[in-house]
Amino acid sequence: GGRFSLSQIIIFFSFLLNIFLWVITLVTFPKDSASAVLHYTAGVGIDFIGQGWQIITLPSIGVLLIVVNVMLARIIKGVSTSAFWILWMSMPFLQVLLLVTYGILLSFNT
Repeated sequence: GGRFSLSQIIIFFSFLLNIFLWVITLVTFPKDSASAVLHYTAGVGIDFIGQGWQIITLPSIGVLLIVVNVMLARIIKGVSTSAFWILWMSMPFLQVLLLVTYGILLSFNT
């Protein structure tokens, strides 16, 4: 029938989260800003200020993480089932982490 596998559902959900990150980044971030907070760490605080348009790096990292995880998972699928599922299941978690990071960055820039 028309059932989807767990891995297909996970990758679809990961891409959906990444698309959502792209949309909110492009719609809500002050991209015209000459100086925007683009990186923050709890230990250091604000540690990178750049131009507002550079925020596209964040959702781009999300795409890269999906691509790398899929490639690595497919390479090791026959070798280690547990490592395959760790790579696969981490994809939506990483997208959520990027969304939270975006929320923090947005709070510094508004």
